[in-house]
Amino acid sequence: MNFSEISEFASKLYDDTKDIENKKKKLDVEKIYEFIDEISLLRKPIKEYFDMTENEYYEEESDHGLTLQDKDQKLSQLHDRVLLNHVDGSMTKEEINFTYNHENPYDDDGKYQPIEDLHIISFAFEIIGAVSANTRIGNIRNILSRDALLSIGLAANAVDQWQNN
Repeated sequence: MNFSEISEFASKLYDDTKDIENKKKKLDVEKIYEFIDEISLLRKPIKEYFDMTENEYYEEESDHGLTLQDKDQKLSQLHDRVLLNHVDGSMTKEEINFTYNHENPYDDDGKYQPIEDLHIISFAFEIIGAVSANTRIGNIRNILSRDALLSIGLAANAVDQWQNN
């Protein structure tokens, strides 16, 4: 896997955010799904998770970072996202730590805010790409939250659904 592609994609996405938000450009969700699947942290291809219930994911694979809202609801309807927002530690000693926080791409009235999901995708990929350029993929897999990686896919899926409506 060429992780510089992830960084380049993240930078381009950051530059295109306003155009995507204004529906002047389409988000390349297939490329996002490809990156997620190539990281090989999730047990299934990312697209298979969207129809999975929250409970199925929680029981089978979650690292319990997501705040699940309805055990029978499909993951594609989940409003919580785990944002990968920072890295620290030592690359040379392979002591890397990611930090996360929760984001909700819906406002208080339940209206979808695609800009939030676009930021989730670009920030996470920027960090993953930068760290991956300086360490082995196995180190990334050992420290990256499954729920954070899933959140990138959920964000991409939500933007795609929004763009196609």
